Amino acid sequence: MTAQALQRLEPQRRHPILLTLLAQSATDVLDEVVQLFDQAVSAREGKAAHKMRDALAERGKAGKDRQALLDAILAIVADPAIADEDVGGLIRGEKIGWQRLRSAQASTLPPLPRDHGHLAALDSSYGYLRQFTPQVLDTVRFADGTAATRLLAAVEILRELNTTGARKVPGNAPTDFVPARWRGYLDAAAKDGNLPAYRHYWELCVLLALRDGLRTGDVFVPGSRRYSDPAAYLLTPAKWADHRVEFCRLVGKPADADTAVTQAEDELHTALEELEQTLAAGDGPVRLDDDGDLVISPLSAEDVPAEALALKAELTEMLPFAPIVSLLIELDKRTGFLDCFTHADGKQSRSPELKRNLMAVLLSHTTNLGLTRMADACGISYDILAWTSEWYVREGDAARGEPGAHRLPRHPVADLDLRVRHPVLL
Repeated sequence: MTAQALQRLEPQRRHPILLTLLAQSATDVLDEVVQLFDQAVSAREGKAAHKMRDALAERGKAGKDRQALLDAILAIVADPAIADEDVGGLIRGEKIGWQRLRSAQASTLPPLPRDHGHLAALDSSYGYLRQFTPQVLDTVRFADGTAATRLLAAVEILRELNTTGARKVPGNAPTDFVPARWRGYLDAAAKDGNLPAYRHYWELCVLLALRDGLRTGDVFVPGSRRYSDPAAYLLTPAKWADHRVEFCRLVGKPADADTAVTQAEDELHTALEELEQTLAAGDGPVRLDDDGDLVISPLSAEDVPAEALALKAELTEMLPFAPIVSLLIELDKRTGFLDCFTHADGKQSRSPELKRNLMAVLLSHTTNLGLTRMADACGISYDILAWTSEWYVREGDAARGEPGAHRLPRHPVADLDLRVRHPVLL
Protein backbone atom coordinates (compact mmCIF):
# COMPACT_ATOMS: atom_id res chain seq x y z
CA MET A 1 0.00 0.00 0.00
CA THR A 2 1.11 3.53 -0.64
CA ALA A 3 1.76 5.98 2.18
CA GLN A 4 -1.35 7.95 1.20
CA ALA A 5 -3.51 4.82 1.38
CA LEU A 6 -2.13 4.01 4.82
CA GLN A 7 -2.81 7.54 6.05
CA ARG A 8 -6.46 7.19 5.07
CA LEU A 9 -6.88 4.16 7.34
CA GLU A 10 -7.97 4.56 10.95
CA PRO A 11 -5.14 4.15 13.54
CA GLN A 12 -6.44 0.83 14.90
CA ARG A 13 -5.95 -0.66 11.40
CA ARG A 14 -2.95 1.38 10.24
CA HIS A 15 -0.66 0.67 13.18
CA PRO A 16 -0.99 -3.16 13.11
CA ILE A 17 -0.26 -3.10 9.38
CA LEU A 18 2.90 -1.06 9.95
CA LEU A 19 4.04 -3.28 12.82
CA THR A 20 3.41 -6.38 10.75
CA LEU A 21 5.38 -4.88 7.87
CA LEU A 22 8.31 -4.11 10.17
CA ALA A 23 8.33 -7.63 11.60
CA GLN A 24 8.09 -9.15 8.12
CA SER A 25 10.84 -6.85 6.80
CA ALA A 26 13.15 -7.80 9.67
CA THR A 27 12.74 -11.48 8.78
CA ASP A 28 13.22 -10.82 5.06
CA VAL A 29 16.36 -8.75 5.62
CA LEU A 30 17.81 -11.39 7.96
CA ASP A 31 17.21 -14.10 5.35
CA GLU A 32 18.76 -11.93 2.66
CA VAL A 33 21.87 -11.21 4.76
CA VAL A 34 22.47 -14.90 5.44
CA GLN A 35 21.84 -15.75 1.79
CA LEU A 36 24.31 -13.08 0.64
CA PHE A 37 26.87 -14.51 3.09
CA ASP A 38 26.36 -17.95 1.54
CA GLN A 39 26.60 -16.60 -2.01
CA ALA A 40 29.73 -14.54 -1.36
CA VAL A 41 31.61 -17.38 0.33
CA SER A 42 30.49 -19.85 -2.34
CA ALA A 43 31.51 -17.50 -5.15
CA ARG A 44 35.04 -17.19 -3.76
CA GLU A 45 35.23 -20.93 -3.21
CA GLY A 46 34.19 -21.50 -6.82
CA LYS A 47 36.76 -19.01 -8.03
CA ALA A 48 39.43 -20.81 -6.00
CA ALA A 49 38.34 -24.12 -7.54
CA HIS A 50 38.81 -22.67 -11.04
CA LYS A 51 42.20 -21.32 -10.05
CA MET A 52 43.18 -24.72 -8.66
CA ARG A 53 42.15 -26.48 -11.88
CA ASP A 54 44.15 -24.01 -13.95
CA ALA A 55 47.20 -24.62 -11.74
CA LEU A 56 46.78 -28.37 -12.12
CA ALA A 57 46.61 -27.97 -15.90
CA GLU A 58 49.82 -25.92 -15.91
CA ARG A 59 51.43 -28.48 -13.65
CA GLY A 60 50.45 -31.21 -16.09
CA LYS A 61 52.00 -29.29 -18.98
CA ALA A 62 55.21 -28.74 -17.01
CA GLY A 63 55.42 -32.44 -16.22
CA LYS A 64 55.38 -33.65 -19.82
CA ASP A 65 59.19 -33.82 -20.01
CA ARG A 66 59.38 -35.70 -16.71
CA GLN A 67 56.70 -38.12 -17.92
CA ALA A 68 58.64 -38.72 -21.13
CA LEU A 69 61.79 -39.32 -19.08
CA LEU A 70 59.96 -41.80 -16.85
CA ASP A 71 58.67 -43.67 -19.91
CA ALA A 72 62.21 -43.87 -21.29
CA ILE A 73 63.60 -45.16 -17.97
CA LEU A 74 60.83 -47.75 -17.65
CA ALA A 75 61.52 -48.97 -21.17
CA ILE A 76 65.12 -49.69 -20.16
CA VAL A 77 64.42 -51.13 -16.72
CA ALA A 78 61.58 -53.39 -17.90
CA ASP A 79 63.51 -54.80 -20.89
CA PRO A 80 64.52 -58.38 -19.94
CA ALA A 81 67.17 -58.38 -22.66
CA ILE A 82 69.20 -55.75 -20.80
CA ALA A 83 71.40 -57.10 -18.02
CA ASP A 84 71.09 -55.59 -14.57
CA GLU A 85 74.67 -54.31 -14.59
CA ASP A 86 74.03 -52.43 -17.85
CA VAL A 87 70.89 -50.57 -16.73
CA GLY A 88 72.68 -47.74 -14.91
CA GLY A 89 75.09 -47.15 -17.76
CA LEU A 90 72.32 -46.93 -20.34
CA ILE A 91 70.29 -44.52 -18.21
CA ARG A 92 73.23 -42.22 -17.47
CA GLY A 93 74.87 -42.74 -20.83
CA GLU A 94 73.81 -43.08 -24.44
CA LYS A 95 70.08 -43.76 -23.94
CA ILE A 96 69.17 -40.85 -21.67
CA GLY A 97 72.24 -39.00 -20.42
CA TRP A 98 73.24 -36.93 -17.42
CA GLN A 99 71.99 -33.63 -18.85
CA ARG A 100 68.44 -34.86 -19.19
CA LEU A 101 68.50 -36.40 -15.73
CA ARG A 102 69.84 -33.22 -14.08
CA SER A 103 67.33 -31.06 -15.98
CA ALA A 104 64.45 -33.20 -14.72
CA GLN A 105 65.84 -33.12 -11.18
CA ALA A 106 66.06 -29.32 -11.25
CA SER A 107 62.42 -28.98 -12.30
CA THR A 108 61.08 -31.12 -9.47
CA LEU A 109 57.61 -29.94 -8.43
CA PRO A 110 56.58 -29.84 -4.78
CA PRO A 111 54.04 -32.50 -3.72
CA LEU A 112 50.40 -31.47 -3.86
CA PRO A 113 48.29 -31.25 -0.70
CA ARG A 114 45.36 -33.56 -0.27
CA ASP A 115 42.89 -31.09 -1.81
CA HIS A 116 45.27 -30.26 -4.71
CA GLY A 117 45.64 -26.69 -3.44
CA HIS A 118 41.98 -25.67 -3.20
CA LEU A 119 42.20 -24.05 0.26
CA ALA A 120 45.50 -22.38 -0.63
CA ALA A 121 43.84 -20.84 -3.68
CA LEU A 122 40.94 -19.66 -1.50
CA ASP A 123 43.42 -17.97 0.84
CA SER A 124 43.98 -15.33 -1.86
CA SER A 125 40.38 -14.18 -1.20
CA TYR A 126 40.94 -13.89 2.56
CA GLY A 127 41.12 -10.08 2.43
CA TYR A 128 37.89 -9.87 0.44
CA LEU A 129 36.03 -12.13 2.88
CA ARG A 130 37.29 -10.10 5.82
CA GLN A 131 35.46 -7.06 4.43
CA PHE A 132 32.07 -8.42 5.51
CA THR A 133 32.35 -11.68 7.49
CA PRO A 134 33.18 -9.97 10.84
CA GLN A 135 30.03 -7.83 10.53
CA VAL A 136 27.90 -10.88 9.65
CA LEU A 137 29.19 -12.89 12.61
CA ASP A 138 28.72 -9.91 14.93
CA THR A 139 25.12 -9.26 13.80
CA VAL A 140 23.64 -12.69 13.08
CA ARG A 141 23.18 -15.18 15.88
CA PHE A 142 23.52 -18.87 15.07
CA ALA A 143 22.20 -21.88 16.95
CA ASP A 144 22.45 -25.65 16.54
CA GLY A 145 20.98 -28.90 17.69
CA THR A 146 23.77 -31.32 18.55
CA ALA A 147 25.73 -31.88 15.34
CA ALA A 148 27.42 -28.47 15.15
CA THR A 149 28.21 -27.69 18.78
CA ARG A 150 31.98 -27.57 18.22
CA LEU A 151 31.53 -25.50 15.08
CA LEU A 152 29.51 -22.84 16.90
CA ALA A 153 32.14 -22.80 19.64
CA ALA A 154 34.67 -21.98 16.92
CA VAL A 155 32.33 -19.27 15.57
CA GLU A 156 32.19 -17.69 19.03
CA ILE A 157 36.00 -17.73 19.25
CA LEU A 158 36.25 -16.13 15.81
CA ARG A 159 33.70 -13.49 16.81
CA GLU A 160 35.76 -12.71 19.91
CA LEU A 161 38.96 -12.48 17.86
CA ASN A 162 37.25 -10.01 15.52
CA THR A 163 36.01 -7.93 18.44
CA THR A 164 39.32 -7.77 20.32
CA GLY A 165 41.51 -7.55 17.23
CA ALA A 166 43.64 -10.49 18.37
CA ARG A 167 45.45 -12.37 15.62
CA LYS A 168 46.49 -15.59 17.34
CA VAL A 169 44.01 -18.43 17.39
CA PRO A 170 43.79 -19.88 20.94
CA GLY A 171 45.31 -23.28 21.42
CA ASN A 172 41.98 -24.71 22.56
CA ALA A 173 40.12 -23.55 19.44
CA PRO A 174 38.06 -26.46 18.03
CA THR A 175 39.20 -28.10 14.79
CA ASP A 176 36.88 -31.13 14.83
CA PHE A 177 34.78 -29.68 12.03
CA VAL A 178 37.74 -29.27 9.64
CA PRO A 179 37.54 -31.85 6.81
CA ALA A 180 40.42 -34.31 6.47
CA ARG A 181 41.41 -32.83 3.09
CA TRP A 182 42.15 -29.47 4.76
CA ARG A 183 43.56 -30.61 8.07
CA GLY A 184 47.06 -30.80 6.58
CA TYR A 185 47.15 -27.02 6.16
CA LEU A 186 46.55 -26.47 9.87
CA ASP A 187 49.06 -29.14 10.89
CA ALA A 188 51.77 -27.72 8.62
CA ALA A 189 51.20 -24.14 9.80
CA ALA A 190 51.23 -25.22 13.46
CA LYS A 191 54.41 -27.26 12.94
CA ASP A 192 56.20 -24.33 11.28
CA GLY A 193 54.92 -21.86 13.90
CA ASN A 194 53.33 -19.76 11.15
CA LEU A 195 50.59 -18.07 13.18
CA PRO A 196 49.19 -15.85 10.36
CA ALA A 197 48.83 -18.85 8.03
CA TYR A 198 47.17 -20.90 10.76
CA ARG A 199 44.71 -18.04 11.43
CA HIS A 200 43.87 -17.73 7.74
CA TYR A 201 43.27 -21.44 7.18
CA TRP A 202 41.37 -21.91 10.44
CA GLU A 203 39.10 -18.94 9.78
CA LEU A 204 38.40 -20.08 6.21
CA CYS A 205 37.50 -23.53 7.51
CA VAL A 206 35.11 -21.98 10.06
CA LEU A 207 33.36 -19.89 7.39
CA LEU A 208 33.04 -22.78 4.96
CA ALA A 209 31.77 -25.14 7.67
CA LEU A 210 29.26 -22.49 8.81
CA ARG A 211 27.96 -22.12 5.27
CA ASP A 212 27.61 -25.90 4.89
CA GLY A 213 25.88 -26.13 8.28
CA LEU A 214 23.32 -23.53 7.22
CA ARG A 215 22.63 -25.50 4.06
CA THR A 216 22.20 -28.85 5.81
CA GLY A 217 20.18 -27.48 8.73
CA ASP A 218 22.77 -28.43 11.36
CA VAL A 219 23.05 -24.68 12.01
CA PHE A 220 19.99 -22.43 12.05
CA VAL A 221 19.32 -18.73 12.60
CA PRO A 222 16.73 -17.75 15.24
CA GLY A 223 14.18 -15.36 13.77
CA SER A 224 14.83 -16.50 10.21
CA ARG A 225 12.31 -18.16 7.94
CA ARG A 226 14.59 -19.72 5.33
CA TYR A 227 17.26 -20.81 7.82
CA SER A 228 14.97 -21.64 10.74
CA ASP A 229 15.31 -24.61 13.07
CA PRO A 230 14.24 -27.79 11.20
CA ALA A 231 12.87 -29.14 14.49
CA ALA A 232 10.27 -26.35 14.43
CA TYR A 233 8.43 -28.30 11.73
CA LEU A 234 8.10 -31.34 14.01
CA LEU A 235 5.50 -31.99 16.65
CA THR A 236 6.31 -30.49 20.01
CA PRO A 237 6.74 -32.93 22.93
CA ALA A 238 3.37 -31.82 24.33
CA LYS A 239 1.55 -32.39 21.03
CA TRP A 240 3.36 -35.67 20.44
CA ALA A 241 2.19 -36.95 23.83
CA ASP A 242 -1.42 -36.39 22.72
CA HIS A 243 -0.95 -38.17 19.37
CA ARG A 244 1.51 -40.86 20.43
CA VAL A 245 -0.92 -43.68 21.25
CA GLU A 246 -3.04 -43.14 18.14
CA PHE A 247 0.00 -42.92 15.85
CA CYS A 248 1.56 -46.09 17.28
CA ARG A 249 -1.75 -47.88 16.83
CA LEU A 250 -1.95 -46.85 13.17
CA VAL A 251 1.59 -48.03 12.35
CA GLY A 252 1.34 -51.16 14.49
CA LYS A 253 4.14 -50.26 16.89
CA PRO A 254 4.16 -50.35 20.71
CA ALA A 255 3.91 -47.02 22.48
CA ASP A 256 6.31 -48.13 25.21
CA ALA A 257 9.94 -47.36 24.31
CA ASP A 258 11.47 -50.42 26.02
CA THR A 259 9.00 -52.72 24.28
CA ALA A 260 9.74 -51.06 20.92
CA VAL A 261 13.51 -51.48 21.37
CA THR A 262 13.11 -55.16 22.31
CA GLN A 263 10.87 -55.73 19.30
CA ALA A 264 13.36 -54.01 16.99
CA GLU A 265 16.21 -56.16 18.35
CA ASP A 266 14.19 -59.33 17.73
CA GLU A 267 13.45 -58.23 14.17
CA LEU A 268 17.14 -57.47 13.62
CA HIS A 269 18.28 -60.87 14.89
CA THR A 270 15.69 -62.62 12.73
CA ALA A 271 16.78 -60.67 9.65
CA LEU A 272 20.46 -61.45 10.33
CA GLU A 273 19.74 -65.15 10.66
CA GLU A 274 17.91 -65.13 7.34
CA LEU A 275 20.83 -63.26 5.76
CA GLU A 276 23.32 -65.81 7.09
CA GLN A 277 21.28 -68.64 5.61
CA THR A 278 21.09 -66.86 2.25
CA LEU A 279 24.85 -66.22 2.19
CA ALA A 280 25.58 -69.83 3.14
CA ALA A 281 23.46 -71.09 0.24
CA GLY A 282 25.39 -68.88 -2.17
CA ASP A 283 22.68 -68.74 -4.83
CA GLY A 284 20.35 -66.06 -3.50
CA PRO A 285 19.92 -62.40 -4.42
CA VAL A 286 22.65 -61.58 -1.87
CA ARG A 287 25.94 -63.53 -1.91
CA LEU A 288 29.67 -63.28 -1.27
CA ASP A 289 32.11 -63.38 -4.16
CA ASP A 290 35.52 -65.07 -4.19
CA ASP A 291 37.13 -62.05 -2.50
CA GLY A 292 34.58 -62.06 0.31
CA ASP A 293 32.83 -58.90 -0.90
CA LEU A 294 29.07 -58.59 -0.60
CA VAL A 295 27.28 -58.76 -3.96
CA ILE A 296 23.66 -57.67 -4.27
CA SER A 297 21.90 -58.64 -7.47
CA PRO A 298 19.94 -55.88 -9.20
CA LEU A 299 16.21 -55.90 -8.72
CA SER A 300 14.24 -57.15 -11.67
CA ALA A 301 11.76 -54.68 -13.09
CA GLU A 302 8.11 -55.57 -12.97
CA ASP A 303 6.52 -56.01 -16.36
CA VAL A 304 3.77 -53.54 -17.11
CA PRO A 305 0.88 -55.28 -18.89
CA ALA A 306 0.37 -54.24 -22.47
CA GLU A 307 -3.29 -53.54 -21.66
CA ALA A 308 -2.26 -50.98 -19.04
CA LEU A 309 0.03 -49.19 -21.51
CA ALA A 310 -2.70 -49.12 -24.12
CA LEU A 311 -5.22 -47.78 -21.60
CA LYS A 312 -2.78 -45.07 -20.49
CA ALA A 313 -2.21 -43.95 -24.08
CA GLU A 314 -5.97 -43.94 -24.76
CA LEU A 315 -6.74 -41.85 -21.67
CA THR A 316 -3.92 -39.44 -22.51
CA GLU A 317 -5.33 -38.84 -25.96
CA MET A 318 -8.75 -38.12 -24.47
CA LEU A 319 -7.34 -35.13 -22.57
CA PRO A 320 -6.95 -32.29 -25.08
CA PHE A 321 -4.07 -29.84 -24.94
CA ALA A 322 -5.05 -26.30 -24.01
CA PRO A 323 -3.13 -23.12 -23.12
CA ILE A 324 -3.13 -22.47 -19.40
CA VAL A 325 -4.77 -19.08 -20.01
CA SER A 326 -7.72 -20.80 -21.64
CA LEU A 327 -7.92 -23.08 -18.62
CA LEU A 328 -8.13 -20.05 -16.29
CA ILE A 329 -10.80 -18.44 -18.47
CA GLU A 330 -12.91 -21.62 -18.41
CA LEU A 331 -12.41 -21.98 -14.66
CA ASP A 332 -13.52 -18.40 -14.04
CA LYS A 333 -16.53 -18.91 -16.29
CA ARG A 334 -17.63 -21.93 -14.26
CA THR A 335 -16.74 -20.70 -10.76
CA GLY A 336 -16.26 -16.91 -10.96
CA PHE A 337 -13.12 -17.14 -8.81
CA LEU A 338 -11.69 -13.90 -10.22
CA ASP A 339 -14.59 -11.97 -8.65
CA CYS A 340 -13.16 -12.91 -5.22
CA PHE A 341 -10.17 -10.63 -5.85
CA THR A 342 -11.42 -7.34 -4.42
CA HIS A 343 -9.81 -3.95 -4.11
CA ALA A 344 -7.84 -3.54 -0.87
CA ASP A 345 -9.42 -0.15 -0.22
CA GLY A 346 -12.97 -1.42 -0.71
CA LYS A 347 -13.39 0.02 -4.20
CA GLN A 348 -16.36 -1.64 -5.95
CA SER A 349 -16.03 -0.48 -9.57
CA ARG A 350 -14.17 -2.91 -11.85
CA SER A 351 -12.81 -2.11 -15.30
CA PRO A 352 -13.50 -4.51 -18.19
CA GLU A 353 -9.77 -5.32 -18.40
CA LEU A 354 -9.44 -6.23 -14.70
CA LYS A 355 -9.89 -9.99 -15.18
CA ARG A 356 -7.32 -9.99 -17.97
CA ASN A 357 -4.85 -8.14 -15.73
CA LEU A 358 -5.54 -10.48 -12.80
CA MET A 359 -4.80 -13.53 -14.94
CA ALA A 360 -1.51 -12.03 -16.07
CA VAL A 361 -0.52 -11.23 -12.48
CA LEU A 362 -1.44 -14.71 -11.24
CA LEU A 363 0.56 -16.35 -14.01
CA SER A 364 3.57 -14.12 -13.32
CA HIS A 365 3.55 -15.09 -9.63
CA THR A 366 2.86 -18.82 -9.95
CA THR A 367 5.45 -19.39 -12.71
CA ASN A 368 8.14 -17.12 -11.17
CA LEU A 369 8.11 -15.19 -14.41
CA GLY A 370 7.86 -11.83 -12.65
CA LEU A 371 5.86 -8.78 -13.59
CA THR A 372 8.57 -7.29 -15.83
CA ARG A 373 8.89 -10.34 -18.05
CA MET A 374 5.13 -10.90 -18.03
CA ALA A 375 4.62 -7.34 -19.24
CA ASP A 376 7.01 -8.00 -22.11
CA ALA A 377 5.28 -11.29 -22.94
CA CYS A 378 1.63 -10.24 -22.85
CA GLY A 379 1.80 -6.60 -23.94
CA ILE A 380 0.22 -5.21 -20.76
CA SER A 381 2.31 -2.42 -19.26
CA TYR A 382 4.31 -3.08 -16.11
CA ASP A 383 2.62 -0.21 -14.27
CA ILE A 384 -0.82 -1.78 -14.78
CA LEU A 385 0.36 -5.20 -13.62
CA ALA A 386 2.14 -3.73 -10.58
CA TRP A 387 -0.95 -1.71 -9.63
CA THR A 388 -3.19 -4.79 -10.00
CA SER A 389 -0.83 -6.91 -7.94
CA GLU A 390 -0.59 -4.30 -5.18
CA TRP A 391 -4.31 -3.66 -4.80
CA TYR A 392 -5.99 -6.95 -5.75
CA VAL A 393 -3.60 -9.87 -5.16
CA ARG A 394 -2.91 -10.45 -1.48
CA GLU A 395 -3.22 -12.98 1.31
CA GLY A 396 -6.33 -13.14 3.45
CA ASP A 397 -10.03 -13.45 2.85
CA ALA A 398 -10.68 -11.57 -0.37
CA ALA A 399 -14.41 -11.81 0.18
CA ARG A 400 -14.14 -9.60 3.26
CA GLY A 401 -11.94 -7.11 1.36
CA GLU A 402 -9.27 -7.08 4.05
CA PRO A 403 -6.55 -4.56 3.20
CA GLY A 404 -2.99 -5.68 2.67
CA ALA A 405 -0.31 -5.79 0.01
CA HIS A 406 1.08 -9.27 0.58
CA ARG A 407 1.43 -11.16 -2.66
CA LEU A 408 0.40 -14.75 -3.12
CA PRO A 409 3.12 -17.32 -2.39
CA ARG A 410 5.34 -18.00 -5.37
CA HIS A 411 6.28 -21.51 -6.35
CA PRO A 412 9.50 -22.81 -8.00
CA VAL A 413 7.90 -23.80 -11.31
CA ALA A 414 9.74 -21.43 -13.62
CA ASP A 415 10.11 -24.27 -16.16
CA LEU A 416 6.35 -24.95 -16.19
CA ASP A 417 5.02 -26.02 -19.60
CA LEU A 418 2.33 -23.43 -20.34
CA ARG A 419 0.36 -26.01 -22.34
CA VAL A 420 -1.24 -28.56 -20.02
CA ARG A 421 -3.55 -31.53 -20.40
CA HIS A 422 -6.78 -31.11 -18.46
CA PRO A 423 -10.19 -32.76 -18.32
CA VAL A 424 -13.24 -30.78 -19.34
CA LEU A 425 -14.16 -30.32 -15.69
CA LEU A 426 -11.28 -29.82 -13.21
